[in-house]
Amino acid sequence: WIVTITSVVSTLIAISLTPMLSSRLLKLTNRTGRASRFYDKTINVALIKLDNLYGKILGWSLKHKLIIGITAVAIFIGSIGFVVAGKIPFEFMPESDQGIVNATIELQAGMRVDETTIIARKIESFVDKNYPEVKLVSTSSGSDDQGGISSIFGTSGSHIIQLKLKLVDLDERSRSCWDIGDDFRKYLSSIPEIVNFTVTHSNGFGMAGGASNVAVEIYGYDFDETSKVAQDIAAGISEIPGARDVQISRDDEKPELKVIFDREKLAQHGLNTAMASLAVRNRMDGLVATKFREDGDEYDVIVRFDEQYRNSISDIENIILMNSQGQQVRLKEVGQVVEHWSPPNIEHKRRERVVSVTATPYNIALGDLANAIKEVVANVDKPTNVLIDIGGSYEDMQETNADLGLLFVIIVILVYLIMASQFESFKMPFIIMMSIPFAFSGVILALLFTGTTFSVVAILGAILLVGIVIKNGIVLVDYINLMIDRGYPLHEAIIKSGKSRLRPVLMTAFTTVFGLLPMALSLGEGSEVWSPMGIAVIGGLIFSTIITLVIIPVLYAAMAREGARVKSRKKYVEQFKFMEKE
Repeated sequence: WIVTITSVVSTLIAISLTPMLSSRLLKLTNRTGRASRFYDKTINVALIKLDNLYGKILGWSLKHKLIIGITAVAIFIGSIGFVVAGKIPFEFMPESDQGIVNATIELQAGMRVDETTIIARKIESFVDKNYPEVKLVSTSSGSDDQGGISSIFGTSGSHIIQLKLKLVDLDERSRSCWDIGDDFRKYLSSIPEIVNFTVTHSNGFGMAGGASNVAVEIYGYDFDETSKVAQDIAAGISEIPGARDVQISRDDEKPELKVIFDREKLAQHGLNTAMASLAVRNRMDGLVATKFREDGDEYDVIVRFDEQYRNSISDIENIILMNSQGQQVRLKEVGQVVEHWSPPNIEHKRRERVVSVTATPYNIALGDLANAIKEVVANVDKPTNVLIDIGGSYEDMQETNADLGLLFVIIVILVYLIMASQFESFKMPFIIMMSIPFAFSGVILALLFTGTTFSVVAILGAILLVGIVIKNGIVLVDYINLMIDRGYPLHEAIIKSGKSRLRPVLMTAFTTVFGLLPMALSLGEGSEVWSPMGIAVIGGLIFSTIITLVIIPVLYAAMAREGARVKSRKKYVEQFKFMEKE
């Protein structure tokens, strides 16, 4: 909306305020003075030579249309070949160095809080000694059984360490947050108490800067089968260079005790499952009997068995249950306690059970990592009732690219219809829009030479070029039509129009290029996100301007017939005069 409103306002000013200011400020005077003589002897001479050189190039091109056409097609196909060959990697959104390193560290389940705190202090000491770029360390280690409000938004527990490193500004350090994070991963992997960990570089606000990932989604009902496939895929992904933080969304199965009641025996003793299960829960987990109040604060008073009377299967089986008649029944008389391995979490997607294996890229594009993971998945043996799909940021990238492709088609159709209505021709808009393919060639070459990846931001810049590059073609074609209407032969009209419109075309191109240079060359924090758009627009505009200055006049000469426009114009004038007489 901002671009649309800006374009409308600038157009209104160009057709209203600019002519008024020109009439008041521009006056026909003889240029005198030292500055005018310097301009006429240097800059103006160079521009005249450039016009004459361009005229000679146009004259040669009009005589060798076939060579120009074959060369143009070869340039376009060659640039597309770089993309097909994988020379330009694809990713979703470029990650920006926001100076943040987050780590979630998981220790052995059941570890006490004081032991978790000791390991957290050990990690903090390592950070202080080895990372002078860190200016602030925030650590959260362990939690109680209730978890607290933080458990709603993330993983918590007595064995979980949350670590956040805030780095100094980008211009004050030589290492990026990704380099520091990768070195930190190596240290964490050397600590034997750590079972699992993840390292990210997002501040938690917005998509830009957040970690991209590739997720392998494994659908299946059987836990054993899907867990086995997930472990095989995770092992294969771990061997891919550039794959970091390989995680399985389903945690390892944890041991638990399951109480299985015999309903007939419960009925014989005057009990039911609700009464029995509530009694077991109160004795094991505890019952809030009352509240203790002191100095305006309230504390829950929880009554339950002491730990020494509930830490074995035999202790649980000897729990006494009381029925409605006041009779005492031991738990082992109405049920049994068995050991059971249970998955701690069950995820669903599309109404099916799913387990995901995720990996984040390091020094590798998201698209390249996804292709390598696809090869790993293809080599994994999977049961017939297990379905595997690739998701995560890679899936978002594919969906976004499809939406942008549809957007590009709609833009091209709308631009063509507008030009067709203005030129009253279906041929002229087609000639002008031939500059669009070479704009994309320029985008590809610019990204290739600068080592920039193809991302959503770069594609948006390429789409913006559709409305920018056709302006040069409109200027050329409109002036060629004017020269033909004035009676010039076709080739002479094309050459004169090219020499006359060369300077306006170069001015519009270079003003846009220089206006985008700060965006393309920016090195500050967050520049990684938007610099691909500047690079794409600059490369596409420069390349399309150079190519279309030749290809559009050649196409015009190839598609237009000598005298056809003059005859059409005369026919229109005669018809108009006839209508006036009527």
